[in-house]
Amino acid sequence: MSVRRIVYWLSLVLIFTIPWEGAVRLSGGDTTAKLMGYAVAVFWLLMVVTTGRLRRPTAFLVATLMFVVWNGLSVFWSADPMQSLRHVLTWVQLLGLAFILWDLYRTRAGVLAGLQAYVLGAYVAIGGAVANYFGSNPFYTHYERFGPGEATNPDGFGFIVALGVPVASYLASSADATKPALFKVLNYAYIPAAFLGIALSGTRTAAIAAVVGMVFGLASLTRLRLSARVTVLIVLATALYFLVPVVQPLRSFERLGTTRTELTQGDLNGRLDQWREGLAAFAQHPILGVGSNMYRSVNALGKVAHNSFISVLVQLGLVGFVLFGIILAIVLVQARGQPKWERSFWLTLLVVWTIGSSTLTWEHRKSTWLFLTLAVASAALTTRRTTGPAVRASHLHEVPSETG
Repeated sequence: MSVRRIVYWLSLVLIFTIPWEGAVRLSGGDTTAKLMGYAVAVFWLLMVVTTGRLRRPTAFLVATLMFVVWNGLSVFWSADPMQSLRHVLTWVQLLGLAFILWDLYRTRAGVLAGLQAYVLGAYVAIGGAVANYFGSNPFYTHYERFGPGEATNPDGFGFIVALGVPVASYLASSADATKPALFKVLNYAYIPAAFLGIALSGTRTAAIAAVVGMVFGLASLTRLRLSARVTVLIVLATALYFLVPVVQPLRSFERLGTTRTELTQGDLNGRLDQWREGLAAFAQHPILGVGSNMYRSVNALGKVAHNSFISVLVQLGLVGFVLFGIILAIVLVQARGQPKWERSFWLTLLVVWTIGSSTLTWEHRKSTWLFLTLAVASAALTTRRTTGPAVRASHLHEVPSETG
């Protein structure tokens, strides 16, 4: 087995662990995903050194590198340089993750496998929340909200599950004769499983994001034959019919019913005040920001921003915000340039991510950079298909298959 193949399979295991990385803490406080990330990085570096081959970086990676460098520079004006420096190390790891995924995932089968690994990992996260429910171990006693473990709160868990909805729908409707039928069943079954997971989390933003994902899921049924379409709808409707009475008594599920009131009359669970304080700090430091991971220092409650865009703006100033915007713009353009079905999927996933990131601090989460990088990797496949034969042959010579 070649080193490239080993790294590829290790990366799939890494992606599988990302949705439930907070469910299990190992000795020393490390997560399974973090240790897997180290293993993948070591083998990938070994592969690059021994083969002397590295996929040509794309504009997305260049922009990400600049963004990480700006995070590093912010240490010099941070109120707590050491805390910012520790966070910069996290950003360096995420940059490494993006480079590795871009280098490894060069085929449609590879991209689909990466997405499938995420869905399977999300199943584990849902299972962890169910186990905590039966063990009477809520993360928050108020509304008795559940997550998969001590290191992943219900808000983050709910968003992890919501991201999986369009992914599972896309995979279930993607034609792949080599894929076992079991995976198609698992992907369709993810929809009711996600409903249960979000009900246990009581995360209102995740519920809204999941609805967007479900719209895409319903649209994906048009790719099936009429008989298959009817069968899937009947099975899913039956599953939800039996699940609703199960989740209705849950206090976490009751919380989802307060979504409209919170949006129209509430303060988004205290977030509005936190955002005002953050924006006031931005007004004082508009260009440079207050420093990486320093949002806690500018609000009375000492909390993170609970909004990825405000978090970047306040901590890294207009410079960092523009760089982050360039990264997202590149991904958006790359998503729009893909064939109709892939375009619909990636744009839906970006909308779901945007909804969740508007109430969560997710700019430095592995899931964010996993999907951003895979979106760009998927777009590169479209470019390859539309490139002339001579250029395409040269490109393939430089970019060997990930399963080499």
